[in-house]
Order: sequence, then structure tokens, then C-alpha cells
Amino acid sequence: MSEQVKITIAESTDASGALGLASLALTATLLAFWFFGMVSDIVVFAMALFVAGLAIFVAGLLAFLKGSTFETATFGTFGMFYVSFGFISIAPFGLAPAAIGMDIFFAAWGFWSLILLIGALKLRIKLLIAIFVVLTAFLFALAVPGLPAVALGVLALALGLLSFYGAAAKVLAEVGIKLPM
Repeated sequence: MSEQVKITIAESTDASGALGLASLALTATLLAFWFFGMVSDIVVFAMALFVAGLAIFVAGLLAFLKGSTFETATFGTFGMFYVSFGFISIAPFGLAPAAIGMDIFFAAWGFWSLILLIGALKLRIKLLIAIFVVLTAFLFALAVPGLPAVALGVLALALGLLSFYGAAAKVLAEVGIKLPM
């Protein structure tokens, strides 16, 4: 005689945020060490394509399923940002031709991040505001030719650490540990 087992799958409304922030944290932190000259190009490009690009885009899809326009737009577009950045970086024609227009590429994403920062201000979540302030500054800094790599690395590291905290807060909240956001 077989016994029936009922499995219930509960919706987790923070799953998209935790996945998106963890992916951003890992990639931004690794990118910081790339700017510091401690990580190879291929490691960063693989992270950009798969950890940031794919995982953050999936976070956008999860946000879409729960009906969050802000998270869908944030994670969906930034997932594609990382895919496009990764592709540009490893495109068959090489980095020299790809470098033409990268300042415009980063500035455009900086403007998009600024729009999302305005939304974050309305949400009044201090950590989210801090993440968008640093992200926006980082993207605009990438658009400025000749900035020292160490300055870009510091911004990327700040973004990574803030995102690690946000991801940790979301993951730990599910097991009953509340961190201030």
C-alpha cells in the first residue's frame, strides 16, 4: 500500500531580491578585484555573462511573476546589461573596436540607474538607496575616460559590499534573523 505525500511550494516574495542582490554582490566584488589587477579578464567576463547576466535576469523573471514592476525592470534590464557587457568584452572582433562608444554605453546605463534611484528614494529603503547611489556613481564613473582603475575598484567594492549585505538580509530574514535595511 502506497502512502501519499503532499508537497506544498510556498511563494517567497524575497527570492528575486535575494538572487539579484547576491549575483550583483559577487560580480561587483570580483570586478573590484579586477580593477585592482588581482583577477583575470576571463573570470570577470564569465561572471558578467552567467552570474550577473543570467542570474540577475532570472531574478527579473521571478519579480515579474510576483508582479513587481520595479524589481522586474531593475533586475531584468541589469541582467541584460551584464550579458551585453560580457559579450562586448569577448566579442570576436576584440576589445579595441568595442571600446568605441563604451563611454556612451555606460552613461546610458547611468541614466537608467538614476531613474531607478528616484524610485528607490520613493520606497524609502535606506540600503536600496545606498546601492543605487553607488551603482549610479559607478556607471557614470565608467563613462569618464581616464579615471584611475583604483577609483573604479573602490566604487565596485562598495557596490559589492552593500549588495552582499542586502542579499544576506533577505536570505537571513527567511530563517528568522532580521538585519536592518
